[in-house]
Amino acid sequence: MGKLGNHLIVQLKVVINMKEDCKNNVIKNLLLNQKGMALLTTLIFVFLLVTFGVALLTMTSNDTKLSYLQRDSTKAFYLAEAGVDKALWYLNTSVDDGGEGLDWRTDDTDRYPNGYLREPYPAGSTSYYQITAVDNPDPDKEEIIITSKGVVSDGNKVYGSRKIKVIAKKSISPSSTLHYNYALGAESIITLIGTPTVVGDIHSNGTVGGSENIQDINGEITTGGNELYPKIDFDYYKQLATTNGTYFEEGSKPPEFDNGGTIEGIYFIDDDVKIIGNTKLTVHNGTIFSSKSIYLGGNAEITHIKDETYDNPLALVANGDIDLQGKVTTQGVIQSNSTITIGGTDSVLYAAIVADTVILHGTPSINYDPNLQGEVVVGTGIEIYKIISWRETY
Repeated sequence: MGKLGNHLIVQLKVVINMKEDCKNNVIKNLLLNQKGMALLTTLIFVFLLVTFGVALLTMTSNDTKLSYLQRDSTKAFYLAEAGVDKALWYLNTSVDDGGEGLDWRTDDTDRYPNGYLREPYPAGSTSYYQITAVDNPDPDKEEIIITSKGVVSDGNKVYGSRKIKVIAKKSISPSSTLHYNYALGAESIITLIGTPTVVGDIHSNGTVGGSENIQDINGEITTGGNELYPKIDFDYYKQLATTNGTYFEEGSKPPEFDNGGTIEGIYFIDDDVKIIGNTKLTVHNGTIFSSKSIYLGGNAEITHIKDETYDNPLALVANGDIDLQGKVTTQGVIQSNSTITIGGTDSVLYAAIVADTVILHGTPSINYDPNLQGEVVVGTGIEIYKIISWRETY
């Protein structure tokens, strides 16, 4: 190409190198140029700060809402507990003392059309507890089911709601105010037929009637009111008998009930007690309990003997009827949650007789034991409902 061609090539390379250098210098200058970086950094920082602030406010708001929810939920729970306490107070407080009594239920549609009782708590508040109290649908279980819902509300909106369900069962609470102060005491009716002899006071919350010969009643006869008599704690005596080895389950019984003889201590029979024929049974320093009924046939005899070493005055106790047609000689209390019938002509009882209904016929002699006056008997007391299970429900 000669000298001219080589010269042109050299010039072209110079131009190309200059363009490359200019391009590199432009890029380098752009990279080294600090103009606008402060603004960009500020914008990024502000963005991060705003994002953090929004997140913090959101977390704070959520925590506040959760705190309010927790507060209202806890308050609703305590309202529900207050409802349970109020239901038990209604049940375990007599009408005379402002309560409703053991028979109170909220499925009484005449009083509670909606099937529940609702009360503000505290008084005048828009928050409330809502109570239901119904019998256990299982007839074999003498229990009551109480549900209480606590509601935190401003009258329009509900902010918290919790519900508690408890099962309560009748039990006995010891009482220092209940005593066996009558020769005959009944919650409903006392019927005196023939010429029984009664030495001691007679009281029935219902009526006293029959063909009694007033000269054979040596004591005051009163009726009406709501006299409370000591109730037997069957669970207490069942446990006591089990511990002492004198508990008999359903279908079994002491051989002495058929063959006669002497028994001592607490005998608890989880069945009917029948003493018939010519059986002669002596109870020495002891008590017969039946979870059902006690029957003494016409020719059978029970003699109850106790001395100063035995301080329990209970003699014959049954959850059901007590029917004594034979000869009974006893010292102590004869008590039934149902009916006591005494018809033995030779019966002599130094005792107190307590039942829902008492029937005397023939010529038995009832002599009140003055040692029972004002005495508090272990394993007796006032009947109340006690909680046997508790759980929160929805």
